[in-house]
Amino acid sequence: MSLGRLLRRASSKASDLLTFNPGAGGSSLRSGLDGEIIFSKNNVCVHPAEPLPGLAEHHPGYLCVHVEKDESLGTTLILTWVPNSRIQRQDEEALRYITPESSPVRRNARRRGRRPHSRPPAVAQEEEEDEERSLTTGEEGDEGSCELSDEVSRDSTMGSDSDTFSSPFCLSPVSEALCESSGSVFLDNESRSLCEESMTHSASSASSLDSHAPSENSGQSQVVRWEEQQKVLALEQLCGVFRVDLGHMRSLRLFFSDEACTSGQLVIASRESQYKILHFHHAGLDKLAEVFQQWKCCRETQLKDQETAVKDVSDEKSCMQFSIQRPTLPSAETHPEEKLYRRLDVTTWLRHLNQNGQVEEEYKLRKAIFFGGIDPSIRGEVWPFLLHYYSYDSTSQEREAWRLQKRTHYHDIQQRRLSMSPEEHSEFWRKVQFTVDKDVVRTDRSNHFFRGENNPNVEIMRRILLNYAVFNPDMGYCQGMSDLVAPLLTEIQDESDTFWCFVGLMENTIFISSPRDEDMERQLMYLRELLRLMQPRFHQHLTRLGEDGLQLLFCHRWILLCFKREFPDTEALRMWEACWAHYQTDYFHLFLCVAIIVLYGEDVTEQQLATDQMLLHFSNLSMHMNGELVLRKARSLLYQFRLLPRIPCSLHDLCKLCGPGMWDSRYIPTVECSGEHPDSQSCPYGGSKTRDIFTFRKQS
Repeated sequence: MSLGRLLRRASSKASDLLTFNPGAGGSSLRSGLDGEIIFSKNNVCVHPAEPLPGLAEHHPGYLCVHVEKDESLGTTLILTWVPNSRIQRQDEEALRYITPESSPVRRNARRRGRRPHSRPPAVAQEEEEDEERSLTTGEEGDEGSCELSDEVSRDSTMGSDSDTFSSPFCLSPVSEALCESSGSVFLDNESRSLCEESMTHSASSASSLDSHAPSENSGQSQVVRWEEQQKVLALEQLCGVFRVDLGHMRSLRLFFSDEACTSGQLVIASRESQYKILHFHHAGLDKLAEVFQQWKCCRETQLKDQETAVKDVSDEKSCMQFSIQRPTLPSAETHPEEKLYRRLDVTTWLRHLNQNGQVEEEYKLRKAIFFGGIDPSIRGEVWPFLLHYYSYDSTSQEREAWRLQKRTHYHDIQQRRLSMSPEEHSEFWRKVQFTVDKDVVRTDRSNHFFRGENNPNVEIMRRILLNYAVFNPDMGYCQGMSDLVAPLLTEIQDESDTFWCFVGLMENTIFISSPRDEDMERQLMYLRELLRLMQPRFHQHLTRLGEDGLQLLFCHRWILLCFKREFPDTEALRMWEACWAHYQTDYFHLFLCVAIIVLYGEDVTEQQLATDQMLLHFSNLSMHMNGELVLRKARSLLYQFRLLPRIPCSLHDLCKLCGPGMWDSRYIPTVECSGEHPDSQSCPYGGSKTRDIFTFRKQS
């Protein structure tokens, strides 16, 4: 039986099992045979946590889930993911994870990298073609087939003689530091020995290459070999066989990314705070969700039946959290004006301008941007208004004259930098230029605008940052500024205009990368108070953790880098625009922080995560959260905050706005003193001295 046919049979069996009756208490799963495959899906991807030079973004593989009888847990599920590149080679060690012992594929599987030299080349080629046909037979779209779509098969870049199994969980650098010795529960001993053996083989191969390297090019060759070894190690970490007992995991989270709720991500978290994220780009996640729901029901029934017998086991191993996050919010949790505005395109933008090019109603424009965002084609024209480079009441002619004036000013700043004395330049290099030169070459290099060697746009970004340090020596340069300049330059595409928009970002908005500790502490104080009002359970957990918990370490990067490392660029820039609109508050970024915690922080409170585990939880969700969902939730939270009849004086500044339109006569809240003014006996905001617990009124 060909492998493709075998996988299609597994998929057919999975489809039969997925027609269960949810009210049956998981009976079909409980009666499943030991080792029976109940779900299978090809082209399930893993992605690098960060873009790696020379490596593809998508690494597709075959995923299957089979039933296993466990003495302590009863029925458990084993999830296995095998990269497509290993299946294409009919790799024996890889195939043993997804095929039964009696399968002819298992008995006749080809050893990795071993080809008898006695076969004529023509025969070998014919056999290779037969094996390829066995992998690609079957109907298109069959979830259990091993047919690879052109889109993802090209991304499978593991070499043909790779012999390694990955560590099952892709760890962030923080995870590696905290969980060095926690990987032993994820692979069996045989797999681990294979991994160690293959790593030894890789090291010896590298040594062999070193011994034969040409002496005249030894330095350059060593660098090239080191880079190649790093790529191999990255692939070994990312694209090896992954196999795990779901019954021993801490949590399973399904995040749907489409309105039909068929595609998205499966996030598996171990008890050692290791994370594995599997991407379903081609549907199938909804059916896996049904399998997990049935299994959850089955486990709950088993625990009730065996409550006395397995009490110790249930306390230790049966607290697995399972949740599904859909890309929609209940109508009661959305802003009432949520669907009234579309993205600001060229036609809509021109309607906001009069015949002289002036913005007629600034407030309406900012409101439209807050809800709908800006079409990328006109960001270069609209962003300068939001960043206070252009005045809303300026005419087209006035703006053009202003641009010429600011261009001359920018040229003067650059000349000041270039005409420094040797002593001044030496100090400037030590304090500023050294760090800038190091940062710009690694900022947004996956973006086509900055991609490639000797890209002139990288040099432009470098000049902007160096000139800003001359323009504002008190601020100078801080790491993270390059992350803010890069999107501005990408959209505006003019050096002088980008520079002055960056100046406006740093001077006229609160949503900035600030080097001052007092600024950051003020932001965190506001955020703690918002959490106390809107998420009291989460705030109570932080309070129990003490000073470390109240420092909110997990959200420092959110604020300092404006969510740029948490969401893809398209979603992060939408958040920037909503914040720059200053609609109803100058602190919308803090409502975005609260929205992330509301949507993705359930694990923290359910499992009482410690500070370091909380940091790992949110950092491993980076680039896997739904930005549009977070935006909608944040707008809803702002709307509810605005309706509060009274607020603590500690949040008084959230009611102030750099422009018109925050509080009208119906919604002016009563300010009550929080009682925390160590340097003043009376409340500086005139709040009454009642120390009540503020409860956040939910929408009905």
